Amino acid sequence: MILSRLRIALFMVAAAAALAACGNHTARAPNPTGYEWPDSFAYRIDYVSDVQGNGRTLLRFVESKRLNVFLRDQQYLAWHDSVLKTSHIPGGLLSALPHSPEDTLVYYLRLGRYGDVTDVQLGCDPAVPQCADALPSLIRLELRKILPRLSVWAAPRGGWWVDTLFWDDAPRPRGARGTVVTTYTAARDTTIAGRGYWMVGWTSVRQAFRRADPRGPAGMLAETPVRETGVTFVDKRRLLPVYSTWAGAVTIPEQLRALGATAEGFRGRAYLVGTRFDSVFAQEGIER
Repeated sequence: MILSRLRIALFMVAAAAALAACGNHTARAPNPTGYEWPDSFAYRIDYVSDVQGNGRTLLRFVESKRLNVFLRDQQYLAWHDSVLKTSHIPGGLLSALPHSPEDTLVYYLRLGRYGDVTDVQLGCDPAVPQCADALPSLIRLELRKILPRLSVWAAPRGGWWVDTLFWDDAPRPRGARGTVVTTYTAARDTTIAGRGYWMVGWTSVRQAFRRADPRGPAGMLAETPVRETGVTFVDKRRLLPVYSTWAGAVTIPEQLRALGATAEGFRGRAYLVGTRFDSVFAQEGIER
């Protein structure tokens, strides 16, 4: 069974251990209590999911992209570039997949000191079909995996706090509404190549509700909750998240079960451009 709870836990521990091995001197500094956002920054994001049946991979989906964030007129602009999506059936050819509307649009947003993402707007004409089909909340859901929502109080070592993210894209054709409840744990700190980092562990549960009839306003059906486990490294000098990795599993839809699929697991990572993490991971495929 792909990405069982044990495998997910081992994946996260291995990722943290591999980075900490660069230098595992424990620091005594308190946990992060705020970010300092620069005028511009960017993250590279890798994601892979596997659909499996009877212990073998039936279908693999891989996505890589860059998320750019730039300050202009007291707001940040965020957009993706270098987006590459592929699907692969073992023994078959690699197929390139088309971009979604969210891959090509600009977002306006604000970033708070504690990692809150607010005032999200699409930078496009609502009358354009591509803009009308886009989901504004996807950028908030994406950033939540990269930018931990910090506690407003100084969490002690080993302390924990909870954040709930609400979103509502239900009025749009592909939209849904729901929550992401994330529990954060201030795990420990580490030093890599002489630089100190906080390690913030997290577990999130995403619950979405979608229209029973996409053409009608009434009747919302609950989707199966999605649980993810992750860890984020925050640079102590720059006060920025520099590396995040996460993994999880989802329930297979009935149409895929009919084809022999039994489970689907996924894993992803994001790393700040221009950092040591970028130099280590930029040339390495996430599938390895």
